[in-house]
Amino acid sequence: MDIEAYIRRFAAPPAAEIAALVAAARPRRLDTGQDFCALGQERHELAFVHEGILRYYVVRADGEEATKDFSFAGSFAVSYGSAVSGRPAEVAIAAVTPCRLDVWPFASVARLNERHPEWQTFLRRVAEMLYVRKERREIAFLLDDAATRYRAMLRDFPQAADIPQHYLASYLGIRPQSLSRIKKAVSA
Repeated sequence: MDIEAYIRRFAAPPAAEIAALVAAARPRRLDTGQDFCALGQERHELAFVHEGILRYYVVRADGEEATKDFSFAGSFAVSYGSAVSGRPAEVAIAAVTPCRLDVWPFASVARLNERHPEWQTFLRRVAEMLYVRKERREIAFLLDDAATRYRAMLRDFPQAADIPQHYLASYLGIRPQSLSRIKKAVSA
């Protein structure tokens, strides 16, 4: 999915507005493991993922990384909470696989609201979609066992086969060994 198609799923800004956004993008490639947004980074950026998988993560007090989420080709990526509040990034974003992105300074994209009301619609609908997704995940942690969460992840992330098992296990809130047992039981 390209940028225009993604935007049009949620709103209908004028074609010239979308063209201006696309023209302002700067291409960037990331190698596996390379950060798009490092913890503590103060320069906030928004990316559209054309190819690859990005992982959102935090680092716990014990130094272990905990996977919060993923972004896949055909979607936007940003350390949103930190970007909108103007704080250094509290959630890092790194490439799980090689990525091809289009990137904008977050502040320039945030100003789209002022240019046309359809951008407000777009941003609100994307925020609503992300909120519902986040709420579904929180509810799953409260109500579902790990095997049920794994099956839901496979349904929601068809690209899961391209993600290293330790990232998937972290996303599910379990150890990699537990994920191995669940995968065997689910495929049996």
